[in-house]
Amino acid sequence: MKFCGKSDVGMHRHVNQDSYRAMRVWDDRATLLVVCDGMGGHKAGEIASNTAVSIFCEKVTSAPCEETDKEKILESIRYTLVSAASEANAAILRLAQENDEYQGMGTTLVAVIIYDGYFYAINIGDSRFYIVTKEETTLVTKDHSFVQYLIDNGQLSEEEARSNPRKNVITRAVGIGEKLDVDFFSAPLSPWENGYLLLCSDGLSNYTDPGVFASILFASPHWFISQEEDLAKKTDALISFANEQGGSDNITAVIARF
Repeated sequence: MKFCGKSDVGMHRHVNQDSYRAMRVWDDRATLLVVCDGMGGHKAGEIASNTAVSIFCEKVTSAPCEETDKEKILESIRYTLVSAASEANAAILRLAQENDEYQGMGTTLVAVIIYDGYFYAINIGDSRFYIVTKEETTLVTKDHSFVQYLIDNGQLSEEEARSNPRKNVITRAVGIGEKLDVDFFSAPLSPWENGYLLLCSDGLSNYTDPGVFASILFASPHWFISQEEDLAKKTDALISFANEQGGSDNITAVIARF
């Protein structure tokens, strides 16, 4: 599986508080994709997201799945992902306790492992995981945000949510409390046949109608360049689009071709 990730500070921020990782793990048997969007004053958000990505990836890498039964594989990977997120949560809490400048820092975390034809994903916060094909764009995760709460309770429409002044208020984050509530998702990739996995911070998703993802990712490839270079150009195009729309936040996109 080919993949690429990039992050940009945007047009109005001075510090990039997003972090990401895209890597092969478990002796190249699996691919791990992660995006974190930090929050906190000064550089605390940057530290929170960097810490979360580093600790999370370290823990996942050190716990390869050794199961062969599908149900046991699912439970093993679920345990690994949730445990790794909990370790990241504890690490951020320790940093905040040791340094007054880091009080209140935290980060979103969305992560996906692709293993043996399946994806396994977790989400905390409002960074997102999409599956994009030519025919449809599927949002796999669900935002943990105040605006999403209002949508779920019929107090706000999807259209109204786009311009709501509180759309950046999240209701779950890594590093803000001892207890971490994690959403988990899993499914085979075969029903989608061919397409892209897209993980992104809200600096991209806030500006982009899902249909735009398909138009960018399925734009005519440059046949004279490698698949890796083509993915890099597509990642750049996603970030450029968000910046052209205003770029008021940090922008991170990680894509993988399946």
